Amino acid sequence: MVFWCCAGVVGYASVGYPLLLALFSLVLRDKRRLAPFSGTVSIVLAARNEEANIERRISELLELLNAGNIAGEIIVVSDGSTDQTVALAEQAARSGQVRVVARAEPAGKAAALTAGCHLSEADVLVFADARQHWAKDALSLLLENFADPKIGAVSGDLVLESAPGVSAGVGLYWRLEKWLRKKESSNYAQVGVTGAISAVRRSLFRPIPPGTLLDDVYWPLQVVMQGYRVVHDDRAVAYDRLPEKSGDEFRRKIRTLAGNYQLLTRLPAALLPWRNPVWFSFLSHKLVRLAVPWALAGMLVSSFLAWEGIMQPLFWAQVAGYALGLLGLHPAIGPKIPLTATAASFLVLNAAAFFAFWVWIRGRAGQTWQKIDYSQAQVT
Repeated sequence: MVFWCCAGVVGYASVGYPLLLALFSLVLRDKRRLAPFSGTVSIVLAARNEEANIERRISELLELLNAGNIAGEIIVVSDGSTDQTVALAEQAARSGQVRVVARAEPAGKAAALTAGCHLSEADVLVFADARQHWAKDALSLLLENFADPKIGAVSGDLVLESAPGVSAGVGLYWRLEKWLRKKESSNYAQVGVTGAISAVRRSLFRPIPPGTLLDDVYWPLQVVMQGYRVVHDDRAVAYDRLPEKSGDEFRRKIRTLAGNYQLLTRLPAALLPWRNPVWFSFLSHKLVRLAVPWALAGMLVSSFLAWEGIMQPLFWAQVAGYALGLLGLHPAIGPKIPLTATAASFLVLNAAAFFAFWVWIRGRAGQTWQKIDYSQAQVT
């Protein structure tokens, strides 16, 4: 009984919920009104020690504003940068379309975004990061969604550069994640947005509590709970790549998943179905996923203890799967064996979910923004 209950949790998170979304999308058609944007925009760019990217990024965003004939500005918030980020941003501010806020002490990305949004008087707030590149029409396409009065926020589509080994499996996971968001969006509203390319009506934005790890889930949930849709637009594309070191991606995933636990204490109303219109998606997409590593452990232990009948081959099948995942972690062996990248990424992501609980429960998730070393993103 324990084995099959745990298997049900894993199966629902991996197959059951995606299948339900696919079935719902056959009945519920995504109807939205799109039209060229005619309001004003503030692009809020939070940065810490981004001297290698800040000039390029500001220049690119200014080009997007001008190319789309959009009345807007860029608000750069430096979160305790100790390099030349502020000086380089202030040079760009001479154009008159850029404002720079230099915070002396790092307070985290959530606090930086809130500070930037507080300065804006525009109709729409657009969120961007310093590292990525956006397609030339991404901003205009993103803003077209606000012609529909029912839409309160929109997320663009983040495309990750292909990578070998474990990163290839993580890339597959990200494609599945985007598919889930798109289906949730077409049904009514998605749970969270892509922080690197998203936008919200300024009137609907609510301050993000300092230290919030999942700012790109916190404020979209606030928008949904005010009765507006949060949608995905795969026409508006941004480009990025995974960290070069798989250990960096593992730590980033632990932090992200720990943020799901933190979110329950910072926005408990999201757990109430009469307050949260996307309660079912929030439960299925975010919370059941946290239970998967515990369910996997329950499957392994229970199949070993109930050592009879079908439990024996099921136990050895699990052992073989974990062995395949461990082989996939080896940089020399993994790429040569089929399916190892997928198995390895499954192993890594669920290990991250396991450790995320203990990181959170011990209060070590961190309240500041931890910068990861990325190689320069490539636009293809």
